Amino acid sequence: MASVLGQNPYIERRTGERRRLAPALLAKEGLEGLRVSWGGVWGGVLVTLGSLMLLSALGVAVGMTALEPARADFSRLAAVATIWGAASFLASLFFGGFAATRIGMIYDRATGSFEGFLVWVVSLLVLGAFAGSGIGLLPDVTVDLAESRAAAWIGLAALVLSLVVTLAGAMSGRRGAALRAGRERP
Repeated sequence: MASVLGQNPYIERRTGERRRLAPALLAKEGLEGLRVSWGGVWGGVLVTLGSLMLLSALGVAVGMTALEPARADFSRLAAVATIWGAASFLASLFFGGFAATRIGMIYDRATGSFEGFLVWVVSLLVLGAFAGSGIGLLPDVTVDLAESRAAAWIGLAALVLSLVVTLAGAMSGRRGAALRAGRERP
């Protein structure tokens, strides 16, 4: 790991931006803490939101083109829209995690995982704020407790899956992963 960092001239470009003061013992050993790049995290969030908007617009365009109003089956349409929405959300989180570690010039797994986690958290907070601002537009709905329990477990599984996908994107975007795979020159 140290040989990859020492040979790569690009790492020096952002070292000053991301360097934290390490405790005296770690500094003496030549080790540093996590060097999270907040520019990378915010870049990953923006890539997540932008790609989500693009994929959502693509889904709407394809759905409206394929829809025949005279023979529309709304339950099938809702199922297809749900599947497309979930797939586009997961793909967007993967792209965001990938972009965060690329923008932040991340090499090590710990920092890459942490940046992926931060992209996931901030993206969910932003999307939750957007969704919450429109919640008052929904009509009054009665709540079935049995369906709410199932929805709660499905929601938890979806959150865990989205976190795993974001971390996978962050791990595949690390600079060291690309160097070991032979895709980039040191």
